[in-house]
Amino acid sequence: MIVREASAADARGYIMLIKGILAEQPPVDTPYAPGEFNPTTSTIRELIIEYNASPNGLFLVAEADGVVGALSCRGGSLAADAHTTDLGVYVATDHRDQGVGSALLRHAVAWAQASSVVERVELEVFAGNARAIHVYEKFGFEREGVKQRKYYRGGVPIDMVMMALLLDKPGRSHTR
Repeated sequence: MIVREASAADARGYIMLIKGILAEQPPVDTPYAPGEFNPTTSTIRELIIEYNASPNGLFLVAEADGVVGALSCRGGSLAADAHTTDLGVYVATDHRDQGVGSALLRHAVAWAQASSVVERVELEVFAGNARAIHVYEKFGFEREGVKQRKYYRGGVPIDMVMMALLLDKPGRSHTR
């Protein structure tokens, strides 16, 4: 398996990855319902290019006979939040528990640490996803709170745990 920065040519593989994950039964921890993810290949190509061109954005893929995992970091667009990036990660069913998610996170954390811009990597994870929370904590993410009833699935409310990795950058003061 190789983890690398995504290119526009990975758009189709990314779409296939997400659609495969959304077809899983029981449903995986994602806010999308199976029919709600229908981007065009050109839309995802543009997204990959945009994220990777941004100093606070990143789009990675894990490749092993196709795209088997993906991680994106979408950076803040305002001067006030340009130091933040929102992380999301997906791993194909048959590649879970094989280190794919950890490899993607390792690359993303190293990228954020090397960045002169990114000081805060944040994410939301389904409160019941103890396995994912454990992996995030292993990489230094800390729980910051809970968004109660953020989503509903089958009429059942789902809470989301907010987590963040804070990185100190030389020459920056951190006051509250």
